Amino acid sequence: MHRHELSVLSALKEKKRLSLDRLLAESGLGRDEALWAIGNLASQGLVKAERSGGYEVRISAEGEGYVKNGLPESLLLKKVGEKGIELSGLGSKEDQIGFSWAKRKGLVEVSGKRLKLTGSGKRAAKEGIGTESVLRALSKNPDSYAQYRDGEATKELEQRKLIEVKSHESVSEIEITHQGVLALAKEKQTEEAIESLDRRMIKSRSWAGKRFTPYNVKAPVEPAVVASRHPLRKTIDEIRQAYVGLGFTEVSGPIIEPAFWVFDYLFVPQDHPARDVQDTFFLGRPKEIQVEDRSLVERVMKEHETAWHGEWSRQVAMQAVARTHTTSVSGRYINKIIGEMNAGKKYELPIKLFTVGRNLRNETIDPKHTADFYQHDGIVIGKGLTLANLFDILIKLYKGMGIGNLRFKPMYYPFVEPGVQLLGKHGDEWVELGGAGIIRKEITGIERSKVNVLAWGPGVERILLVKKEIESIAELYGSSVGWLRKMQGV
Repeated sequence: MHRHELSVLSALKEKKRLSLDRLLAESGLGRDEALWAIGNLASQGLVKAERSGGYEVRISAEGEGYVKNGLPESLLLKKVGEKGIELSGLGSKEDQIGFSWAKRKGLVEVSGKRLKLTGSGKRAAKEGIGTESVLRALSKNPDSYAQYRDGEATKELEQRKLIEVKSHESVSEIEITHQGVLALAKEKQTEEAIESLDRRMIKSRSWAGKRFTPYNVKAPVEPAVVASRHPLRKTIDEIRQAYVGLGFTEVSGPIIEPAFWVFDYLFVPQDHPARDVQDTFFLGRPKEIQVEDRSLVERVMKEHETAWHGEWSRQVAMQAVARTHTTSVSGRYINKIIGEMNAGKKYELPIKLFTVGRNLRNETIDPKHTADFYQHDGIVIGKGLTLANLFDILIKLYKGMGIGNLRFKPMYYPFVEPGVQLLGKHGDEWVELGGAGIIRKEITGIERSKVNVLAWGPGVERILLVKKEIESIAELYGSSVGWLRKMQGV
């Protein structure tokens, strides 16, 4: 028998029945030690423990911050005010969280490029948000939880992991049984059982002939939070499965590229706004990355000078940049495969490739944009391919990702002709998922009557927007464990 169990039985031997506080004083044990021993003894029928139910409420670190400064949605309402603000003004992580919850609660609405308060939002700005009031009340007096337990505000606080509530039974009184008295009489306290083995005991074999404390496999334990994949990683895995299910092969390419592969090869003119420092991250070291294929560089230069009627700069094309889209990977493989076909290598058409990867743009952060984001690109190289083939592939692809409602509308992109914009529905709004089209012959260097290429490059995070799993892309890049557990249903 463990020494803590012996201490409990010894304290109860004379008095027969004690309150928990009195037992702690008599036995000299700490609360956790005594409760552990009482649980073990009760499971063996050596003591009886009277229990009463209750709740233990703990405010999380994130919740404590909100108690001090206010909930993000409350701060957002103050920021928006009566006049509203531009969406571009929502730059901080706190703004994004506030926007997400305020939109979910119907406190704000988007009108054009401005964010305004709804009628409910105006009332909340004056009277306060109920969730915030309950959070502050629980922070001052956790025992008041029973008063708010069934309210929507409390459910929301638990969902957001701002409070952690544990139901528990507290031991009020403990009584020794007849079996307990007999067990204590038989037990020799001088022969204390070994609780754990260490290296010294094993080496010296001092454990031989001694008794060991038995394990109680029925002893209650704290619930373990099971690990799970991040929602963004799950989505990327779903994308891969959807592509592979349609017979595509995955390829990859570097994140740091010469501007040649990101822009020039893709027929983006060198004075295009997308190449400006406002959108593109240019590297300082190295400043340039050379493309060794001189014939390819010469061909691209001629196409640019013919089409855009200006002087093409090799130095601009060799600037080292962080890729702004994964279409640079598609471009590399289009050039490689068609070049090999022209050299006489036989391919079985159509060839279907895809890539999923990170991209970097100097974007203004808002619910639909971040500076660091993922994109999936796909290409099909074949003969006689049309927009009908493109639409068919994209519809099947997105069904594999759980999205069945798509729209296509004409759109200009420098590297495709014709080009279309792919849209998915997010609530009452149609959100751009990405661009698609048929790659221009200026890029492939071959007449479409011989070979043509279908291509597309939608965003990954927006899939979660359209599936209504998030309200803002910025949610995916936060560090809130509470949010992650909520997304995982824990």
